[in-house]
Amino acid sequence: MGSTQLDPSREGESLTNLAQKLFTMHDQTRFAVASGDHNPIHINHVAARRTQAGAIVVHGINLLLWALDAFAASKPKLLPLRSLRAQFKRLVYLDEPTSVILERVDEAGALLHVFAEDSLKSEFFLEFGSPSVIAPFWSTDPLEVLTHSQEAREFDLEQIPKISGRLAFRMTPKDASAYYPAATKWLGTRLIEGLAATSQLVGMICPGLHSIYSELSISSRIPSDLAEDGLAFRVTKTNPRYAIVTEEVLTANFTGTVKAFLRIPPMRQATMQSLAGIVAHDEFAGSLALIVGGSRGLGELTAKLIATGGGRVIVTWQTGNTDALRVAEEIRLSGGLCETLRYDTRETADSQLTSLAEAPTHTYYFATPLISRPRSDIYVAKRFREFLSVYVDGFWQLTQALRARRAEISIFYPSSVFVSERPPGMTEYAMAKAAGETLCADINAQLAPTHVTVKRLPRLPTDQTASLTAVKTENPLEVMLPIVREVQLRLAIPTTHKLSTYPDFSSRPTRSQ
Repeated sequence: MGSTQLDPSREGESLTNLAQKLFTMHDQTRFAVASGDHNPIHINHVAARRTQAGAIVVHGINLLLWALDAFAASKPKLLPLRSLRAQFKRLVYLDEPTSVILERVDEAGALLHVFAEDSLKSEFFLEFGSPSVIAPFWSTDPLEVLTHSQEAREFDLEQIPKISGRLAFRMTPKDASAYYPAATKWLGTRLIEGLAATSQLVGMICPGLHSIYSELSISSRIPSDLAEDGLAFRVTKTNPRYAIVTEEVLTANFTGTVKAFLRIPPMRQATMQSLAGIVAHDEFAGSLALIVGGSRGLGELTAKLIATGGGRVIVTWQTGNTDALRVAEEIRLSGGLCETLRYDTRETADSQLTSLAEAPTHTYYFATPLISRPRSDIYVAKRFREFLSVYVDGFWQLTQALRARRAEISIFYPSSVFVSERPPGMTEYAMAKAAGETLCADINAQLAPTHVTVKRLPRLPTDQTASLTAVKTENPLEVMLPIVREVQLRLAIPTTHKLSTYPDFSSRPTRSQ
């Protein structure tokens, strides 16, 4: 979009909206190919939802290059870039209205901000002037030349301190000029390629698979006789408490440091084998439990508990078909009975349950949208409506559809201690859960023999609640097993029904689907 032309000699210019954009999946894949950063958090919907982000997020370096391009396009003449510091404070998601704002510019430098959903996401500090940095001594050290791979490396914090190497640039001069024309004209293709290479470093090499890019600080360097090709790097510091990795980086155009978090890997639930000695083999026999959101997290654990106890389970999935098939396969290999069913709380419940030949006796409602997104306001109406659509409207539609098939049904509705504790950023979530509790109370009062068991769950180590720092959480098995037993025992099913009435699904999923 157009922008006001600013003169660098005019000090105090501020708050100019340079560009706006909705980053799409096309933008993600294009940058992944150009930079070599194929980290799943940026390009894989299923894998991304199992991270703390909860959904696909935009590459931080793509945001930086986009902002630099918008800045360069707004000014016909710019002094050379002496140094750059980029801070990626919060994540930007796909299809969020995103803006780059020029906060200030003068002869010394400029400050750029990236906003999305009215929240500050990134800050970029630019210093103008001729380069003065001489290549550091370690640039001549022999480094392992790393070949490009589309599989991100996976490390733990103990392995990282010894990592070093050299990456060839993946971004070509043609791509740099095509994607960031104004920035490339101002800074040159090699600097653009080098910045893109730091994204590949963080997302694919070190920290690799479980990484979040945090900060970049570079200084333009005086060209030397060394003909460095690509990006040299070495880890210089790790912070175990906050899982921060600091690396020195060097190209022919700049030297500097990169900081990244090593985030917690996706949570793994208890295995069927580990549950065998905890739950009696016939404890839940005769029951047919529909586990909404059973492809991961607490839903996965609940499905395994019921199957271990001889119950039949149907795990639903919305986007995680692969995860649902994995859970079903593990249950079947252990002798349990499990089927999978696609279910979306935003769609009509009745039509999605038509393939069930038998009405569930029990239902567990673990449908979960993206819980927490940083924002500037205490309350965002859009977020509240999103939560209501799942925790109230979606639950009510499902309850009605289930009751049409069987009035006597035992349902579990997971609420949260956040209803009363309300940590920052969880206002809409807490409000929606409180509304869900009210609905459940009225269902119990007016729609017997249908019964909903409501529990405010403590903080548990799930994908979305995982933190970069140590946070006290409860043991999921210790929390969920008593709840499952309570919900199951509310509706005792004669064991004579076991297996003989197993639903005849019209299209049983296979691993190839």
